[in-house]
Amino acid sequence: MNNPFSPITINKLRAKNRIIRSATNDHLGNIDATVSDAQIDMYDKLARNEIGTIITGHMSVDPDLDRRADIVQLSIGNDSMISGLSRIPEKIHQYGAIAVAQISHAGSRGLQKIDFNQITTSELEQIAEWFADAAVRAQKAGFDAVEIHAAHWYLLAGILNADLNKRTDVYGGDADSRIKIVTDIVRSIKERCGKSLGIFVKINAHNTLKADNDLDLLIHYASKLRDAGIDLLDVSGMSFTKQPRDASCYFIESAKAVKKAFPDLTVALVGGIYSRETIERTLEAVDMAAMGRTLLTQPDFLVKMRDEDLQKSRCIRCNKCFEIYKTKFERCIFGPVNPKLEETFGTKEPADAE
Repeated sequence: MNNPFSPITINKLRAKNRIIRSATNDHLGNIDATVSDAQIDMYDKLARNEIGTIITGHMSVDPDLDRRADIVQLSIGNDSMISGLSRIPEKIHQYGAIAVAQISHAGSRGLQKIDFNQITTSELEQIAEWFADAAVRAQKAGFDAVEIHAAHWYLLAGILNADLNKRTDVYGGDADSRIKIVTDIVRSIKERCGKSLGIFVKINAHNTLKADNDLDLLIHYASKLRDAGIDLLDVSGMSFTKQPRDASCYFIESAKAVKKAFPDLTVALVGGIYSRETIERTLEAVDMAAMGRTLLTQPDFLVKMRDEDLQKSRCIRCNKCFEIYKTKFERCIFGPVNPKLEETFGTKEPADAE
């Protein structure tokens, strides 16, 4: 088993431990898509509590703010954002942690929905270019790596899904064509940013609706991403919100299979990791353990696990964190009220604030 507190080198990046703060939508951004003081406070709490690698909530690569995932999602879609975004890695680096910018396109989950099956080949090529542009901006802002969000139900995940993708051009038809847009993005980032910027990819364990041949498909995608030159594969899945409360390490068998197939690829697992036991079980299978809800409710969980022998976080996987931020202005049922959430959602709420 990999020791949770042992360092790890991810290509040229050295993380002080095996724990990742998984990308989590904090809903604390400003409506103009800029970084808020509340977000900087949040990153301060995470980094000062010894999280070795911190991935931001997803940032929109689209220059049009109306195509963001929600009304307070950060934008990395134009150069004017670089200065404000630099506050995040500056804060994270104060505590010796790795700062990773997650970059994303909302697609059909945006404020203005885009159906990836209906847009042209050139429009998808433009979106791929926006991802590479975003990586350049992240590097200029001081981030150590980017994570391409190809999971959950956002645009890239839709394209990767064998049942959802109905395209007949170079981005559809078979597995090689579906993964092409992500590998194109990876190669473009490497060409434009060089070897100093790490490239992570977050991917669903399941890339069909029927769960047919999912593991074979994941291994195939991982092979193509590895060949393109990614530094870390972050295995997740949209079904994490539907898991029973007593479930844990939801996608561990899929992540373990990827690691077995590609021992030289750094593999992380996220989903259902909330205790010493689940961290240790994860690190028996893969290289790094990523936590979202656990660190949302207890940013000091890792320190307390190490120094006070805390065995289990207070997170009960109720998923209320996805609801009460805009009703009770809390990110967790255990509180507290966040003034920034109250400022944003305390007035009459826009219909598509989710």
